[in-house]
Amino acid sequence: MEQNSCVSIYPGGSCLAKALHSLQAAGSDLQQVSVLGKGSQAQALPIGFCLTGRQARFWGPASATWAQVWQLLPDAACFWVPGSGALAAAGQIVSLMIHGESEAAAGLSVPGKALYGLGIPRHSIEEYEQAIHAEHYLLLVGGHRHEVEQACDLLHDEAQQVTVHSA
Repeated sequence: MEQNSCVSIYPGGSCLAKALHSLQAAGSDLQQVSVLGKGSQAQALPIGFCLTGRQARFWGPASATWAQVWQLLPDAACFWVPGSGALAAAGQIVSLMIHGESEAAAGLSVPGKALYGLGIPRHSIEEYEQAIHAEHYLLLVGGHRHEVEQACDLLHDEAQQVTVHSA
């Protein structure tokens, strides 16, 4: 299957939430949207994740951000990844982090394998992992080429860099 993706890096939760709401308002298929970021900005602070009924809850410094993200996107998870610490995720990237084992992704980290599964080329994965380590959020939109290009056009402006990876 053809994998196309649009990746945008956000320095904070309010910028990320604005972008998600823009996608929603434009009628984008939120089933094709994923978010990946640090679960906690400071390793010394406690964090928590639980599912109550059908509602995911996150406790920690980024709880407001993840509450908004998990309200809009399907699937929610928090992972402890050696070398990265706590990572939180939403959208289709969650299942790829759980089941994303493939020979083609050998040698990549858990988040790297998930990014690769979304169509991100190997040479770009390190840049995105560095952004996560720098406590930024990745917003990824997958789908058919025209859908991804529409998302790119919507998210890109003078202050926001967006990259499209086409199959």
